[in-house]
Amino acid sequence: MKTASNDYKYQNLGQVYQLIEQFELISRTDIAKLSGYAPASITGLTKILIDNRLILERTAQNLPSRGRPAVGLSLSPFHWNYLCITISSTTLSIFLCELSGKPIYQAKYPLSDDLIIDKALLNALDDFLGNHPIDNERLFAVSVSVVGKLDKTKNIVTQLGSKALHCNLRNILEKRLNKPILINEHFQLWLLAESTLGSLISHDDVIFLQLDDEINLSVLLRGELLHKNEYKRMNVDRMVMPKFSELSDIVGQDLSDIERYQLVNQITFSALAKLIDHYYPDNHNTLQAKIDSLCQAILEEDPSALLILEHICDNLSYVLLNLISIFSTEKIMLCSPLLSIKNMLFAKIEQKITANLRQDGLNIDLVTSQYEWDSPEIPSVAIKYEIYNGNLIQNIIQL
Repeated sequence: MKTASNDYKYQNLGQVYQLIEQFELISRTDIAKLSGYAPASITGLTKILIDNRLILERTAQNLPSRGRPAVGLSLSPFHWNYLCITISSTTLSIFLCELSGKPIYQAKYPLSDDLIIDKALLNALDDFLGNHPIDNERLFAVSVSVVGKLDKTKNIVTQLGSKALHCNLRNILEKRLNKPILINEHFQLWLLAESTLGSLISHDDVIFLQLDDEINLSVLLRGELLHKNEYKRMNVDRMVMPKFSELSDIVGQDLSDIERYQLVNQITFSALAKLIDHYYPDNHNTLQAKIDSLCQAILEEDPSALLILEHICDNLSYVLLNLISIFSTEKIMLCSPLLSIKNMLFAKIEQKITANLRQDGLNIDLVTSQYEWDSPEIPSVAIKYEIYNGNLIQNIIQL
């Protein structure tokens, strides 16, 4: 199937936009050099972007010479904006952002354990739009990050936290918003943000681990994600763990022999809640409150909490050791609400990995994500990439 000439032009516009965003203030001459396009083409493409208020001209400051001030191009923060929504099992976050990604308005809505996501989302949107009126003509797109699982159509939420659902998210959003809606799993967007825009942009080999209500793993190998399919996660949920201590049996005591030692039943938050209830009966009602209280108890070096920390680190280090042995990967990035105990968690994991690592010369480095789990920058990355490839630009520019 041939690509129409206008499609190529939209792609070219997206590439020029990406360079301008990357360098913040850049001249047309430098854009031409970096892109390989002719200077005349850059003049035409940048004019289209300026006319449609996607970029603007700015005068470079603090020039050493007294000649004519240099003119550069940067993103325009004054006209277009977009919505970012992050949905987890406990919180719904909504951000209105400038085209640069800077939040203009933001609000967070707690979700109860017995949530009906359809109603909760519509109520949150109505409240947000009521308190922060948005000019529909200036709304560029909507990006949704789901801390859970979507079906293959990317329209239906099948899992949120540990709760199974069947919620047509696109239908709900289209009742309130008539703009392009991008729906993706949080883990995929986090991977994309960190590997291409974040602190690991220059690293070719990284293990990505996300631990909360789920365990998500992926490996960046020689600059490419190991799994090329739509769902770029490694399925380690059913990986069988050794029995490290009596805690391995306590957490899985109500499960079958086959399920008891599976990773998903040992260290996901719903599994850890069983250990918390065992050592701290009637401590808190909600899962999030249980995890928060556990982290606080660990920081206070409560003996029972330290046992649970040891259990977490035994399981995590075992999984990571296997991956390091296969891929010889030294950099490991962890994203989890448990990062409030980062120092103690990382010290124990690194100690266990180093003690059991059979490869010489590897220096294991555990790092944290540069993004907060509900940062608007994570859903923003979906909008950025649809601009870069020209798809979203077609909605506002007619060639």
